[in-house]
Amino acid sequence: MNIANRNLLVAGTLAAVLASAPAARAPDQTAPTTAVTVYISMRYGKNIAVKEMNAMHAKMEKDGWRFADLETNSENGDTEGFWLTYTKP
Repeated sequence: MNIANRNLLVAGTLAAVLASAPAARAPDQTAPTTAVTVYISMRYGKNIAVKEMNAMHAKMEKDGWRFADLETNSENGDTEGFWLTYTKP
């Protein structure tokens, strides 16, 4: 499996896992009043990106934000990074 396909597979798996968690936790959630989106780069490799995502999730949760969405940033079939969106009611 080449690197581009492996990175895309990793990104897709991360997106599926992270996107399913909020729906399971908050079925009656009202519309958020504030949202923020941050970018995590894959420039230094997927292991660093995963560590940065975990650190961002912990920091945002500590500050009262809830994870809302993850979108991958791809260019020419290569995963370049991730957009993470958090909401605060």
